[in-house]
Amino acid sequence: MEIISLAPSNTEILYRLGAEDDIVATTSLCDYPAEAARKPSIGGWTNPKISRIHEFDPDLVLASDDLQDEAVGEIEGQGYPVLQVKPHSLEEVYESIVEIGERIGKGEAAQKLVWDMKNRIEAVELEGNPRIYCEEWMDPPMVSGNWIPDLIRALDGQYPIMGGRSQEINLDELEEFDPQHIIFHICGSGENLDATEIIQSRSEWRTISAVKNQNIYTVDDSLLNRPGPRLAEAAEKIKEIIDG
Repeated sequence: MEIISLAPSNTEILYRLGAEDDIVATTSLCDYPAEAARKPSIGGWTNPKISRIHEFDPDLVLASDDLQDEAVGEIEGQGYPVLQVKPHSLEEVYESIVEIGERIGKGEAAQKLVWDMKNRIEAVELEGNPRIYCEEWMDPPMVSGNWIPDLIRALDGQYPIMGGRSQEINLDELEEFDPQHIIFHICGSGENLDATEIIQSRSEWRTISAVKNQNIYTVDDSLLNRPGPRLAEAAEKIKEIIDG
């Protein structure tokens, strides 16, 4: 089977399922594992080049997220089979991995991968049921949604929203929740952020416990923002930075 992956998360899943040799092309954002970056690119995440897809004539195009709906419609219009997964919760992340595995004949490997992820995440427990605020976008500040609330609660942490997409949060809501820890994982930034500098630019946040106690952290956004296998690694990273 020849597969084009339109999302970094799907590329990571394919590699973990042992289907890396089936990948004929990815996007310019597919950078993990390192060898994935050496695959031919068909362009950006939301604007793949249809001409490049024609060149590879894939048996399957793997897409992800609602933001790819327009691209998916165009690709399907060209007659290519597309599997688009749209996980918005941790359980849906697991389900999407199984769905991909079954579609490419790697169902057993997918089940094993999900089992491994669940076991690793369940093995992580934060001390003291801490209040945690995660932010994936800075302008305006947006509290992280999707699978992040589920992940924090799975680690025995408290979170300011129940679920849904990432959303703006106002100061009153943030002060009422009063997070003890703040984690930045800003889209596209990797680890190249100075969390202290961000907080210093938000003088109105100075009364929040996390700010007063300087419990401010930066986590590589690719760990938390991609609905794939490395969410287990993200859980372990959160444990490391919060509990030491």
